[in-house]
Amino acid sequence: MGKKSTSHKKKNFITIRIVDSQEIKKLNFFYRNQKKPTNILSFPYNLYLNSNNILLGDLVICSKIIKKEAKKQKKNIKGHWAHIFIHGVLHLLGYNHIKKKETKKMELLECTILKKLGFKNPYISNMI
Repeated sequence: MGKKSTSHKKKNFITIRIVDSQEIKKLNFFYRNQKKPTNILSFPYNLYLNSNNILLGDLVICSKIIKKEAKKQKKNIKGHWAHIFIHGVLHLLGYNHIKKKETKKMELLECTILKKLGFKNPYISNMI
């Protein structure tokens, strides 16, 4: 019998915290100087835990805001959670939406990933 092949693929890890509106507001002010709550904050690290494991960073998500946004925008709650999570992970990977060209690139990638997962384009309005 031959030797079993062992794959040494790198594994990426993310820490996710679900917080209330007050905590995300404090974090948003402390780290971004914004005096308002937000739906998600991303803190990239890209820290090698060992040769095969990388901590990409932390995501801090406000559940209450996600629910409120989904209801207001008439979006499926699971789809909105998926979108916000993907959005945060892309920030951890270095994507941003500061310039128009970067925004288009990031939104296209979000939509592509969401479509593969069976979710609708989050940038098409569900409002009538």
